[in-house]
Amino acid sequence: MGQVAAAGASVTDVPVDPGCLPAWEVGELPRPVPFRMRNWLSLIGPGLVLAGASVGSGEFVIGPQVGARYHGAMMWAVLASIVAQVILNTEVMRYTLCTGEPIFTGFMRSWPGPKFWIVIYLLLDFGGWWPAQAGLAAQILVVMCQGLSPTDTIDLQTVRMVSYGVFAVCGAAALFGGKIYNTVAMVASGKFLSVLLFMAFCSLFYVSAKTWGQMWAGLINPFNVPQGVDGRSGIDWTIIASLVGLSGVGGMGNIMVSNFVREKGWGMGPQVGAIPSAFGGHKITLSHIGTMCRPGPETTQRFRGWFRYLLADQYAVWALGSLIAMMMPCMLGAEYLKGQGFKDQWRWAAALAQDFGSARGEIFRFLTLLSGLIIMIPGQFMTIDTTSRRWTDAIWSASRWVRTMDTHKVKYIYYSLAGAYLTFGLCGYTFFPNLSASTMMLVAANTANLSISACIFHTLYVNHRFLPKELRPSMGKSAALATSGLFFLAMFALVVNQKIVPMLLGK
Repeated sequence: MGQVAAAGASVTDVPVDPGCLPAWEVGELPRPVPFRMRNWLSLIGPGLVLAGASVGSGEFVIGPQVGARYHGAMMWAVLASIVAQVILNTEVMRYTLCTGEPIFTGFMRSWPGPKFWIVIYLLLDFGGWWPAQAGLAAQILVVMCQGLSPTDTIDLQTVRMVSYGVFAVCGAAALFGGKIYNTVAMVASGKFLSVLLFMAFCSLFYVSAKTWGQMWAGLINPFNVPQGVDGRSGIDWTIIASLVGLSGVGGMGNIMVSNFVREKGWGMGPQVGAIPSAFGGHKITLSHIGTMCRPGPETTQRFRGWFRYLLADQYAVWALGSLIAMMMPCMLGAEYLKGQGFKDQWRWAAALAQDFGSARGEIFRFLTLLSGLIIMIPGQFMTIDTTSRRWTDAIWSASRWVRTMDTHKVKYIYYSLAGAYLTFGLCGYTFFPNLSASTMMLVAANTANLSISACIFHTLYVNHRFLPKELRPSMGKSAALATSGLFFLAMFALVVNQKIVPMLLGK
């Protein structure tokens, strides 16, 4: 890749003020290989990992419900969400290409400093800590192993007990694999491709042309609004905003693409390092502070070369893959989901499989349930990883005490946070026994719209504040980013207005 080792630099060598953290080292931006298909395929990574993360509870649970309820109406919200997210993704990747740091570290550089932002983002990230996907996988396992029909009663205590086991397995999966990114990449790509192939087969051969037309036309028709029995809008904004929050990745999950850029070795990433696993990654190190690329005409040219790979990775792999992955379960839901399954939140994850199987045979019931497990169990593992990873990066750079630790000891921070996540999840199952995984998912999805809007506006500030002038986003890209933030903020506000305000007013 023609990478050049980072040269030491004094603060005066740094092209911009480093804000509330120590100054970056300064080095040469590595030269990317020429942009050709063969080279792009060898470099592909962050988009595929993020696409794997995007096939989750939104696609398998919320998507079919929206399809069944509205039959194409409001599907434009999916397209708007994915477009807004891909704009954010490319901008957080911009920061990491230039500095080797994840964007979350850039957030910590902002005034008034790391302590303030850690508290703010912990509050915004609260919904993402609930172990919803392990609980949804438990629903599927109970239905599958007990052979429950759509009308059979599901035992809530059994679901809770199975949830404990699934969650523990997902936590153990993060312990091995050398560099954590390698494990995540393998899990994500396998999950994404296997589910995509099965859903594509079902959609092509078992969904009518009428449903295809309704659903895909709905992507570009924002005027197709469902009507209630009283003639007013029949939109349940909790479900629509959940669809928006769970389409693609959503919430603070999107900013993880900058970590994947670093650990894939794009731009300045190789000069910083990676997070090792607990076993098998002892020689991997991670610098506390990134290395800023030295500005100049040559750097600008090289940056544009890297950015071409970035755009192809995000638009051709992640955005397109995320859209297709969402649309296929939505179409199956519109065609087969009859409404009984999603009346009981303790069996939401199995509803599509049971109704599809009732119409097309036991083999499709089994394979759809299996697809749900392939989505949920790796999805929970990836949630443990991404949550632990982003907070590791924040603490690894932001804490003065932690910055005194040797660079190979980052895994101790990562696994302490993973342990905290597991403890929180187990406490959630224990102390909130009547809280279904489906409710956890709705909470996470709706708070995700607030947290992603904060990340969008903060990314806009960071890229204009900390990057060399010639590498900052254009005014057009900045305007698109700001519009994306307003879109997610509006979705959160609509739910508050429909659900929270009437409660506060006693209506």
